[in-house]
Amino acid sequence: MRKKFKFKKLLNEYRSLLSEFKYVEEVFVEANKEFEIYLGEYCNKNGIGLPELNKKHSKKVKEIFSDSSALSLSIKKKQRQEEFDSKDLFRQIARKFHPDALETDNPNKDEYEEVFKRASAAIDNAEWGKLFDIADNYNLNLKKYDDINKCLKIALTRIKQNIRVKKDSYAYVLYECEDNANCKENVIKRFLKHLFNV
Repeated sequence: MRKKFKFKKLLNEYRSLLSEFKYVEEVFVEANKEFEIYLGEYCNKNGIGLPELNKKHSKKVKEIFSDSSALSLSIKKKQRQEEFDSKDLFRQIARKFHPDALETDNPNKDEYEEVFKRASAAIDNAEWGKLFDIADNYNLNLKKYDDINKCLKIALTRIKQNIRVKKDSYAYVLYECEDNANCKENVIKRFLKHLFNV
């Protein structure tokens, strides 16, 4: 029973962090647009030739910006089996939600088909937290709480890393400056120094 309670606690933490990650991701997209605009304006105002700098330092630019997207919520397939054996849980999901197992007049048919797609995607991408969330929401019989809790801890670590990567970006830091012009200018100066040593 203690392991099940721990599962519930970890799953609630996972749900909360996933919600935060989605918010941070949305902000990050907007922040990047704002950053590009502000960077362009700052460079024009101060006579800094940004296109030339980007061309001259293209290799460094590519390295820095590819590193920021290196972390993701999913993991490599070969690591997947080491984390969780999903066969038993997937069988339960297939029996309950697979389109072929549903009666055509089932009032939940559309919802269940969507659940099956989400569960399949979660397994394919080793997003175990999403799979356990589905299992918990639909009262499926979970076993091996030690393994499940271990996977949830790994998922939590991964989400925290993704949130940190986004929040540590220049775009996100600039976004958090809000209307503080000095703060924004300092962020841009640090960015230019870091990337181009300008």
